[in-house]
Amino acid sequence: MNLFNDLFLLQRIDHLVRTRATGTPVQLAERLGISERKLYRLISELRDQGFPIAYDKLTDTYYYSEPVKIEFSILVGQENLMIIRGGEKKLDIFSGLPDYGSERLDFCNAS
Repeated sequence: MNLFNDLFLLQRIDHLVRTRATGTPVQLAERLGISERKLYRLISELRDQGFPIAYDKLTDTYYYSEPVKIEFSILVGQENLMIIRGGEKKLDIFSGLPDYGSERLDFCNAS
């Protein structure tokens, strides 16, 4: 399912940007297994959604120019509906989804 791949990719980008460990755009694209063009599109889309991503030419890395917190949860209700919601800076595509229940599953650490 592409949705999970996209979420894992976003989570990985967030971690690398947060830790200032992206390297150059070419290095980051290789690390993520995507084209450099796709990387530029993703960064542009994240910026369009309000994520303060900047690039430091001296250290060759992307970073957040202000604090950002991103959290993802997958909630499965009684009707097996999967709900995915973003964190503090929510992506528009997730903002209108309802919340079913209060239990949250960390899909990255689930076994």
